[in-house]
Amino acid sequence: MKISSDQIIYSEHHYDECFEYIGGKGRVPDGVAIGFLSEDGKDLILFSDIVYSKHDHQYWDNYDLEHDEDRIILP
Repeated sequence: MKISSDQIIYSEHHYDECFEYIGGKGRVPDGVAIGFLSEDGKDLILFSDIVYSKHDHQYWDNYDLEHDEDRIILP
């Protein structure tokens, strides 16, 4: 199978499902390729190290915020 550039799909937070890396390595960052469309354009084939997340956007948004090293917490 040949894959062309227009078949590659990228993660777009808030516009698609959440995707995460296998093995608990966290959510796939925004703008990272997650897979490609089948030749007929009907199926999304995820790369072998990526799965659909069991968590929703709200979970990941809160997780990202809580683990933001630049976040300032006011007393």
